[in-house]
Amino acid sequence: MIEFKGVTKIFNQKTANETVALKDISFSVKNGECVLLKGPSGSGKSTILSLIAALSKPTFGEVIVDNERVSKLPDNFAALFRREHIGFIFQKFNLIPTLTVSENIAIPLLPSNLSKKEIEERVKKVMREFSIEHKEKMEVKNLSGGEQQRVAIARALVNDPDIVLADEPTANLDEKLSENFLEFLKKIKKEGKTIIVSTHDPIFFENPLFDKTLEILRGKLL
Repeated sequence: MIEFKGVTKIFNQKTANETVALKDISFSVKNGECVLLKGPSGSGKSTILSLIAALSKPTFGEVIVDNERVSKLPDNFAALFRREHIGFIFQKFNLIPTLTVSENIAIPLLPSNLSKKEIEERVKKVMREFSIEHKEKMEVKNLSGGEQQRVAIARALVNDPDIVLADEPTANLDEKLSENFLEFLKKIKKEGKTIIVSTHDPIFFENPLFDKTLEILRGKLL
């Protein structure tokens, strides 16, 4: 499902601020696997996720996702690929605070050719799955942290992606909400999604949910 071939990522190349984020990274993830991407802040975990999602391109090497060389895609095709294949759960949720729960969840579907009715049906389905349908008309700025997280998860899944990426998903949550997130991951895994969770939260370590762990330090896989 995902393959990195000798990937190096350099920011601000050939300037005084040049930063090597990843150094000659190679790994593969099978379809339906749940993978833990482990390492301290600044180790390169978020960069790996952004490359998988075609939000950025490698300086050297290849990134292949679902048989598509996403590292070679022009920006407009990369956006289409993301919309069709990737669900991204961001560390700070990246919700629009003045929009309602249902409006935030519907955002990934707006560029599609779906009718208004089809969009509403998909949004209602994921709201039911994550028990937030009773909050659908509420602006997300008025929700608790756990409720906002559920909205972020629902938004990531509303387009039924093959791959779910989660970047430090429990950084802003207490222990109970972090455990709730693990339960959400179990539910998603049963649906056959390929999942990569980037974190340095010990609650994930040694958890049987994960098929394998990739540990990264200073841009290199250990």
